[in-house]
Amino acid sequence: MTSPKSITPRTNHWLTSTFVVVVIIAMVIIFLRPPTDPDLGWHLRNGQDILRFGVPSGDLYSYTMFGYVWVAHEWLTDVGMFLAMRYANFGWLALFFSILGVLAYLLTASIAKARSEIVVLTAFIASIIALPFVGIRAQVITWLGLAIALFILWRWYKKSGMSLYWLIPLMLVWVNLHGGFAIGLILVGVFAVLAILKQWLVSRYKLKLVGPILSRQDIIQIILVGIGMFLISLVNPYTWHVYDEIIRTVFNDFVKQRIVEWQTVSLFSPLSRNLLIYTGWLIALLIWAWRKIDPIKLGLVVIFFGLSLLSWRNLPFFPLVALPVLVELIQQLLPAGLSYYLRNGWLFIGMMALIVYAGGLRYQEIRPFLQPDPMVWQSQGKYPYRAVQYIKEQQLPGNLFNEYNWGGFLVWQLPEKKVFIDGRMAVWGALDDNIFREYLAISHSSPKAKEVLDKYNVAVVLVFDDGSSKDYFLANAEWKLVFGDDIAKVFQRQLPIQKVNSLTR
Repeated sequence: MTSPKSITPRTNHWLTSTFVVVVIIAMVIIFLRPPTDPDLGWHLRNGQDILRFGVPSGDLYSYTMFGYVWVAHEWLTDVGMFLAMRYANFGWLALFFSILGVLAYLLTASIAKARSEIVVLTAFIASIIALPFVGIRAQVITWLGLAIALFILWRWYKKSGMSLYWLIPLMLVWVNLHGGFAIGLILVGVFAVLAILKQWLVSRYKLKLVGPILSRQDIIQIILVGIGMFLISLVNPYTWHVYDEIIRTVFNDFVKQRIVEWQTVSLFSPLSRNLLIYTGWLIALLIWAWRKIDPIKLGLVVIFFGLSLLSWRNLPFFPLVALPVLVELIQQLLPAGLSYYLRNGWLFIGMMALIVYAGGLRYQEIRPFLQPDPMVWQSQGKYPYRAVQYIKEQQLPGNLFNEYNWGGFLVWQLPEKKVFIDGRMAVWGALDDNIFREYLAISHSSPKAKEVLDKYNVAVVLVFDDGSSKDYFLANAEWKLVFGDDIAKVFQRQLPIQKVNSLTR
């Protein structure tokens, strides 16, 4: 019987190449998602308005916080998304963001010196953790930004000819594409601290640790680059205010406890299953060969595991940072690669069958959005398209109260009416008195609901058909149900038309 080590790469070159291509295609397919993210609508509208009027300095889309100083972190991404929709369709936009996500994982996995089939297979496994968070979402850009930063750092650290100063222009682009740019600064800061600690341990205790030991000049360089990255991050339309919303979000526990993607990761949640499998696999391999891994890599893995648990939104950061370590460990476990196992033709047939099946499912999800019929948002996206058309046709006057998750859709599809709230506004205002608290007072039918409705002169209400707030308006004689379907209900305040018009801002 032939052993794995007797299979030469030359003999199985076409098998390995085919496997690599098939796995990459599989990753692109599973990363494809229909364009149903709640914030997509306001991103498209903002991109359109930036081309018309320039980068916004204040809120234009709500009447509750109109003019509020709003930092559009994703302004450049929004412009790109709008232009993509002007000249293409949602299918191409979904494919573009899928490819960005795949590139992030492949680039990070390629940092380790390993055979190509091990690189792509490990990247595929790690990317499964990110599946609940993929889609046409600007945060995918931050995954790629983090991957590029990791690639530059490790290539420079290993003296592979990569200049560390590439991190500075990377930050210049990143800060204008997405607010997650701050994770790049955290990465460089943590790396510098770990490098200094490693140098100190070696010089003080004469430890023999894996990997290079940075010189004093190298450490000075990484500190200077970190400072340069921070300074260049101020080159954006909002200068230092770009950090305002980041700080408000970090210290707003009220919002973080009530918006799912900002909540602390629960290891008992079904969404954590893949994370636990990935982490368990990584720990098992580290127990076997931890002495062969650079302590800086181990330190980054541990620290980013903790950072990723702070919120569901950050969860994809951990598998990215851990990928070079995992690839390196698997390469040590399988020095001959997977060539021996790839000789089995049935493996390819099975993989191709799975890809065709998965590709068919993804196409069926995205296909409806390739059509020009806007009713797709009602049938597939579960958005209130019919209710919006009713409000337009009847020209319902007065201020509108809307569900938080529908705000972005309304900004895009109902531009003639300003919204009560949308996905940008969760942390707007003071910590103890903001629009999100007032929104919850209405949506949860609290005793303060009427007070808030009167405060903002709300005359029209658009709420979930199956939401709890619907019952409040049904039970209140001041409100009349004027439209309803299986998605949304529209209520109108029972006031004379001239009175309602006088309340409209």
